[in-house]
Amino acid sequence: MSLCKDDVVRALHQALREELDAIERVAAMARDEATNSETKAEGKYDTRATEASYLARGQAWRIAELRRLDAWYARLEVNRPLEGIRVHVGTLVELEGERQDWVFLAPSGGGSVEVDGHRIRVISLSSPLGKGLADLEPGDAFEVDSPRGLLEYEVLRVL
Repeated sequence: MSLCKDDVVRALHQALREELDAIERVAAMARDEATNSETKAEGKYDTRATEASYLARGQAWRIAELRRLDAWYARLEVNRPLEGIRVHVGTLVELEGERQDWVFLAPSGGGSVEVDGHRIRVISLSSPLGKGLADLEPGDAFEVDSPRGLLEYEVLRVL
């Protein structure tokens, strides 16, 4: 069964929006914790407010990254010509290796979704697998050095 790239992108975008909503809720709680009068230091070794502010700052950075990715998904054109397409950011790739895999290349990696019974992992071009895939086309083989040793793959399809 072939995957529809539009369905995959829609599912990835929806998963990202859900993650963004969840992180925004948690970040609001962390901001409240950092500024709450009950968090005020009771002594020089009481670091609750400082720790809460570090957490809030880290979550703010993650939210900014997810918002950039959300905007990228919203602008992504899914209906590109399929002939002569090479692997680049925005492509869905079917790989043959130890097992058959589907990966989607995005500006930043992480996460996965299931569409039509297929697990699609999101990777970036800066990951070892992404670096190996860059600019390949269907039929190309490549190797990736991993903690489990050298892994061999073949690009079956690029959508």
